[in-house]
Amino acid sequence: MSGDTAADRLAAHALDTGRADLPDAAWGAVDDHLVDWVGLVLAGEAVAESSPSVVDAVDALTTPVAADGRGATVLPTGEQVAPDRAALLNGTFAHSLDFDDTHRASSLHPGAPVIAAALAVAETVEAPVDELRTAIAVGYDVACAVGRAVTPEAHYARGFHITATCGTFGATAAAGRLRGLDREELASAFGVNGSQAAGSLQFLENGAWNKRLHPGLAASRAVLASELAANGFVGAAEPLAGEDGFLNGYSDDPDPSLLDDLTPGRALEETALKPYPCCRYTHAAIDALLEVAEGIDADDVESIHVELPESGVRLTGDPIDAKRRPDNFVDCQFSMPFVGALALTEGDAGLPAFLDAQDHLDDAGLRRLMDATTVEASDRTRERFPEIWAADVTVETPDGDYERFVEYARGEPESPLGRDAVDRKFRDLAVTAGSDDDAIEAALAACRGDGTLYDALRELSA
Repeated sequence: MSGDTAADRLAAHALDTGRADLPDAAWGAVDDHLVDWVGLVLAGEAVAESSPSVVDAVDALTTPVAADGRGATVLPTGEQVAPDRAALLNGTFAHSLDFDDTHRASSLHPGAPVIAAALAVAETVEAPVDELRTAIAVGYDVACAVGRAVTPEAHYARGFHITATCGTFGATAAAGRLRGLDREELASAFGVNGSQAAGSLQFLENGAWNKRLHPGLAASRAVLASELAANGFVGAAEPLAGEDGFLNGYSDDPDPSLLDDLTPGRALEETALKPYPCCRYTHAAIDALLEVAEGIDADDVESIHVELPESGVRLTGDPIDAKRRPDNFVDCQFSMPFVGALALTEGDAGLPAFLDAQDHLDDAGLRRLMDATTVEASDRTRERFPEIWAADVTVETPDGDYERFVEYARGEPESPLGRDAVDRKFRDLAVTAGSDDDAIEAALAACRGDGTLYDALRELSA
């Protein structure tokens, strides 16, 4: 299988991009996103109520790697397993708190699947760390290009979770490069993805744990696709832009031309890091409400009106009655009424505040504010989406209305967290997971290029 298809061109980008092609800003961003991802894997395994069931299921299906065999590390436990199993677990944990990075234009979380697959294969083949970094960068490029090409709003309208479906293509780009595939083999691995890309939004119906599993499945499928291709398996030709390919099958409004809109490292530079463990569509509104909360008493609030992009309303504000009565952690993460009420009552929307709130979701003050919240789209929040995920917020009180419009939520490239905040988030997550202080600092240094990365990550579980 060879030629000049979209899959061939994506394969060429993934394999031909070198360190010299990546801007210094993108190279530095790799470290930030790797640090963020490692912390999330540790805390996701420790905190998320879904994690024990995933670990037990994988344990039941896994034969441990022999002491002298090549395996990949499950970060929170230190266990050595086959790379696809490590990718499954680490990718799942990384997304289990919905605290992971987000790319606006493609509306997906690239880090959870891409880094999970890349790290599993890199450790197994003992790849140089700079090659791992480059593979991560091209994985982001490919995942986000596919996400943009499928048109996020149209993809969501069909009921698909874009991180799950498009993430596996980016994860395959990274894993395939590290596995040593040539262009034809990597295009073939993308062809296998066409039969594996999956992920339904139906988890929103009952706050199910499927969403957390999706990036892990995407990463695991990427490792499988790469291994199949490395062993001569022939995948479907033109799996992305073909008549019955991914774009036409998963979207009513695809734009295949965006598959060729690739600039090395650009996707990494465009990808935001999260300060709050909830749906990214709510973050600009949270920023606005936290600012308002500094000058008012939550008991005085009469109403909260939030305007978001259409996709944000669908995920976090519709149906409004259900969003006003979340009854589990996932529901809370996808409830604009909840996160808004939390921001106003606590003056905080970080992980501790989210976890503490789970014990008093029936609090009268919290419920009153949720009932007072309305969520809708407007021309102002629609006009530049998906380039901008804006929020327009109005809080009514007896003393007057407080209005805030936020174009760029904290963590976006236009409003970056900064390295100190990224490192602080990592330390907080690792401490939450119970990691040793010395191991935390060694892993942080290694992620930033000072130390032996694979050994340092293994020590986090010691």
